[in-house]
Amino acid sequence: AHGRTRVLSARWVFDSRPPGSLPAARTTLLQHFHGWFVRTARPVFDTAAVELMDFRTPQPAHGLSFGYVLPTSPCEALVEYTEFSAHPLTPDGYEAAVSHYADDVLRLGERQVLARETGVITMTDAPVPRQTGASVFRIGAAGGATRPATGYTFAGLQRQTRAVADALRRGRYPAPPAAHPLRSRLMDAVLLRALDSGRVDGPELFSRLFARVPMARLLRFLDGDTRPHEDLSIGLRTPVGPMLRSALELPRLPRRPFDLPTAPATGHLPPTETA
Repeated sequence: AHGRTRVLSARWVFDSRPPGSLPAARTTLLQHFHGWFVRTARPVFDTAAVELMDFRTPQPAHGLSFGYVLPTSPCEALVEYTEFSAHPLTPDGYEAAVSHYADDVLRLGERQVLARETGVITMTDAPVPRQTGASVFRIGAAGGATRPATGYTFAGLQRQTRAVADALRRGRYPAPPAAHPLRSRLMDAVLLRALDSGRVDGPELFSRLFARVPMARLLRFLDGDTRPHEDLSIGLRTPVGPMLRSALELPRLPRRPFDLPTAPATGHLPPTETA
């Protein structure tokens, strides 16, 4: 407080700050997003339904994009535009993308933007170290809790924190465990390569999975909670040829460093418009 410096001592340190750089990876994409918290003049949102991946957005030349809608009332919701690609957009580009989705796709009509949020999630097959000192650990997104192919972080973070709390309670070494199984991370590396190379069409792939795989099983798969035979059955519902080609070439691909973009952190910004 008040700009003063304080020195703290602790037996253990768990560091969730975003790293300044990433280890070298074979594939690195960014899941970057921009959203509006909107209030509409008429009730247009179904509070019993959430739109998670709406591919009625213009697709970029590299990667994929989608919109999603999280309603909090019939007249209020978070309306978001998301891309999986190598580079973030400009602020004007994000605004134009969300405006197109809200006005031309969802047709919200008269609406007020109450606040905005924006952010970037790194999706990489780089090995993320979870320990940086004898008593210093990385945790959360900084410690590999983000699922490389989906961006899922919260469930992985909860697994890490439960394990750390249990170790501390029992007086054991509280190193955070891997948030996602090795098998899941290997499958993610294949999917990232297939998307980055353009061998698979992202919207078509995800639409096929949601249409052909039972929802409960698919959600467990996205969270890394399926068994090998379930993973195989889901894999057979993807474009098998391009996915196999991507898997076979992975061991030969070099790992290269990736410069993190300077992008605004996730947060809420003041309202600026009514339309």
